[in-house]
Formats: sequence, structure tokens, C-alpha cells
Amino acid sequence: MRVDFAFGAQNRFRDSCFIVQKQYLADRHLLVYLSDQRALAHFDRLLWGFQPTAFVPHALADAHNAEQAPIVLCAQPQQLEQAQQWLNQPWVLNLDADIVPLEPSSGRILEVVSAQQQCRTQGRQRWRRYQSLGYTLRAHELKPNHGGNHG
Repeated sequence: MRVDFAFGAQNRFRDSCFIVQKQYLADRHLLVYLSDQRALAHFDRLLWGFQPTAFVPHALADAHNAEQAPIVLCAQPQQLEQAQQWLNQPWVLNLDADIVPLEPSSGRILEVVSAQQQCRTQGRQRWRRYQSLGYTLRAHELKPNHGGNHG
């Protein structure tokens, strides 16, 4: 299993929206995992308005239309497991402080790490955990304004 770490995010959630959009435009199914339901609700709202013209169809895992969405937001391991069955070889974007709680059936895990000290510390801890589990790790630096106009 491969885990790609993107370091240097200016704003972890906002930069993650651009990553989600890029995956959607590449016709790739994606699961987003974040165990904090309030933070996940915030990310959900951000996906609808991070760019005036962006359209990223997605659904919370417990929504009635989640099975049809190309991007599913999950707050619990059971939701991840269930959504993997709906989607064709999904990748997982992990926005949680800990590693993804189960190994994806296929695809990759994406991690976004901001320059904020707490986020960097948690990112290093996740890196070591994935490494100890035998995952293949890749590090990437996010380029400034990688997703387009952030203003």
C-alpha cells in the first residue's frame, strides 16, 4: 500500500479541497476520513465554496445519496469500510490526526500536512506509524498556489 504525504500546505483543509477537486477531475473515486464530525462538517461546507466556480460532487457517508457520490466523507471506520464497497478502487484522503483506521482495499492514501507545528508533529507520527506497518511512503512538497488562485 502506498501513502503519499503532501507537505507545506498553507491551510490543510483548503489545500485539501484542491486535492479533492483534482482527484474528481481525474475521474478518481475518493474517500475522505476525519473522525471529528464537527471538523468533517466544516470540510463538507468548505468543499461547496472553496472556489466560486468549483463543483466537487460529494456526500457525507450517512446521506441517502452517498452510494452515488464519487467522493464520500466518512467519520467512522465502518463508514470507510462500507463506502469502499460502493466506489471503484477509491483512494483515501486522511484528514484525521491519526492514520487511516483500516487498510484501503485498493488505491492509495493521501496525507496533507501544513506548516503548523501541531500538524507537522502529527504528520511525523503518522509517517512513522505507516512505516512501521510496512507501507510504501512518498513525500511531496506542495507548491504555492498549487490548486489555483487561493485569493
